[in-house]
Amino acid sequence: MICAEEDVCICALSLCFRHEGGLARKLYDFYGSARAVFQQPLEELVQHKGMRRGLVKNISDPNLFQEAEKTVKWLQSKNVRTVFIYDDSYPYRLRECPDAPLLLYVFGQTDWNASHVLSIVGTRRATMYGKDVCKDIVSGFPQLGLHPVIVSGLAFGIDVTAHKAALEHNLPTIAVLPAGIDVIYPASHRSVAIDIAKKGMVISEFPPDTQGNKNNFLQRNRIIAGLSDATLVVESGENGGALITAHLALGYSRDVLAVPGRTTDKNSKGCNNLIKENKAALVTCARDVADVLQWDIPVEKDRKAVQQKIFNTLEPVEQQIVTQMQHTGGNIDALAEALNMPFPQLAVALTNLQIKGVVECSENKEFRLLL
Repeated sequence: MICAEEDVCICALSLCFRHEGGLARKLYDFYGSARAVFQQPLEELVQHKGMRRGLVKNISDPNLFQEAEKTVKWLQSKNVRTVFIYDDSYPYRLRECPDAPLLLYVFGQTDWNASHVLSIVGTRRATMYGKDVCKDIVSGFPQLGLHPVIVSGLAFGIDVTAHKAALEHNLPTIAVLPAGIDVIYPASHRSVAIDIAKKGMVISEFPPDTQGNKNNFLQRNRIIAGLSDATLVVESGENGGALITAHLALGYSRDVLAVPGRTTDKNSKGCNNLIKENKAALVTCARDVADVLQWDIPVEKDRKAVQQKIFNTLEPVEQQIVTQMQHTGGNIDALAEALNMPFPQLAVALTNLQIKGVVECSENKEFRLLL
């Protein structure tokens, strides 16, 4: 456990490298503590790769530690936690990334070290197709008995759709901000961020009062990719920001998944290219995601047990019909031919199966298993 003085030094280091979180970690690792970084001559610090004169000026700012102490008090007053990279509670998947941030600012509480964590990203200009697929995939997890943590960036389009779907279906969700923890971006999603914090987390690597800029979005994307087992791209143009997150995930040796779209849809071109180049697995539903990532599906075992129990209560001829339907479907002519069974006998058996809730008959006289 680091001492209070070291806590302030870590916060000060975060303030110095407000837009250079990776460099702050490198300096910390090189010198062994935040306090040691501030004890170094500026002439030595400037020799480190990536160290610019402007950053050196920040380190020598006489008001820096006063600002850091003020920031620590503000964080405590707002129930915002800081999680240091070498704390046990730091997300272990993110820590594995060489450019992981030194410090995370966290509002809310959920298990970001859960067994299943999935990032979902996509275009801000999402179509109804993209939004519907996103909702279907997220809503499909609880139906499979799975409750993954859903990570995204709170942006317009696919990001906020994923967050809202997770909230609706009681899945934990984490929003990663491209600005300070007190600067919700976009501002119109503030109410969503508040809801997320109640059931999950809103996090940032940027100190309070950090405004968003282009570089921040790129930095934020690496955290989205690094927090999870895999990144799912639902809908993306040929050069969308979601593709940057996907390639960052690939660089971290994480799985990438993509939802295909029509070849004529500009918003699906990025996804289609990822699949075509064998950089992403093609998925269209929650079951596909679970299969690709080899997640155990607990309800599948229960469903099979129920199926077997029902199967054992059927008459022998009914068992024959169910087994045949599993292989060839429910066309009555095909069933009669495959089973070499007279139509009257087959019709009676199918009626009994309907009464038992095992099959249903559609308007075109096709039968479908309900097991």
